[in-house]
Amino acid sequence: MRQSRVPMLAGVIAALSVVSSAAGQTKVALSKPDAESKESFTRVTAVRELPSGKVLVVDQQDKVVQLVDLASGTMTKVGREGQGPGEYGLPLTLLGLPSGETLVFDMAGRRFLTIGVDGKPGAVLEMPRAPAATGQAGPIVSFGFTIPRGIDSKGRIYFEGSPFTPTGGSADSVPILRWDRVKPVFDTVGYLTLPKGSAVASGGGGRFSVQIGGGKVWTPAEAWDVAGDGRVARLTPSPYRVIWLDAGKATPGPVQPYTPIKVTEADKALYKVNLAKAPRIQMTFGGPGGGTRSSSTPQSGPPQAEPEFSETMPPFTGRGAVLATPEGEAWVLRTRSAGDKVPTYDVFDRTGALVKKVMLNPSSRVVGFGKGTVYVARIDDDDLQYLQRYKKP
Repeated sequence: MRQSRVPMLAGVIAALSVVSSAAGQTKVALSKPDAESKESFTRVTAVRELPSGKVLVVDQQDKVVQLVDLASGTMTKVGREGQGPGEYGLPLTLLGLPSGETLVFDMAGRRFLTIGVDGKPGAVLEMPRAPAATGQAGPIVSFGFTIPRGIDSKGRIYFEGSPFTPTGGSADSVPILRWDRVKPVFDTVGYLTLPKGSAVASGGGGRFSVQIGGGKVWTPAEAWDVAGDGRVARLTPSPYRVIWLDAGKATPGPVQPYTPIKVTEADKALYKVNLAKAPRIQMTFGGPGGGTRSSSTPQSGPPQAEPEFSETMPPFTGRGAVLATPEGEAWVLRTRSAGDKVPTYDVFDRTGALVKKVMLNPSSRVVGFGKGTVYVARIDDDDLQYLQRYKKP
């Protein structure tokens, strides 16, 4: 790993400053971390705080899992790339089990690798397949397309169902599925509405191609995440609010006022720059030898077609726009214009009420939560990422 050549961003105000807003919410600025990793990452995609206080970190771009000790500054690679015991092909998600162990979702191998509380790799857990009764029996899902999105304190794993019908067409909504590994059984927690044209499948002869997220840039779309108690935060853009799903009941929070941001040429240019930096995940179903193959590579090759942009931005965008905490809050990353350098999160409580706004330093984003902690990835001028830890406000 490479060392930073740029000093840490200085806090503008105190490490944790609080002021009251006119609307009654609290505004909080996370400006100075309690700790920061000494070594860098290329792209932090998941973190998991262990009972010891050490942190497991997935670097999707480098296809590696690291055990980070922020107190001592050390970083140790966990497992290795491959398809055998203690190995993974493309680590993507970290799921914390009640035992203190961690499941690493290997997108390439379509399985989980168990990491012990000591940070050492253990047994392999095979991916489940959703039963036909859920409507997820299409050819794409039969190859294991569904990706785990979260886990609750009971160890139940949550998935977003396939956007494709059993015949290969596109659905207008997808189920949020919960897998109880002990029973074992699947059940449906709720549904998510999809924008038109956001998922396209094609192909034949045992080989399929899929495209997720098509359509105009900044098209309003719903997002979701699961809290530690098993409640699911379903985030809707119009009207903008959080709907908590729990035990078959939907509890909508108050509608939040929102004035759409007009998209400018500067916004379009910044989007293209960020798109070029983002890794591209490719999945191939079938073909020689059958099975599923996945990879994560930097954008390369001939330039893609010119994106089509919406005229305005929704209040949030992207599948990772909402992050639910173990305690049951929902943090929502707000969209902002190219000239606004400060990332801001709306924080909703268990009732769906907006209770605070959290502001970060420029070029940073929240990547996860621990016991009373918030983990942030800071990006320096060389596009290297450093893991920071803050006290949770």
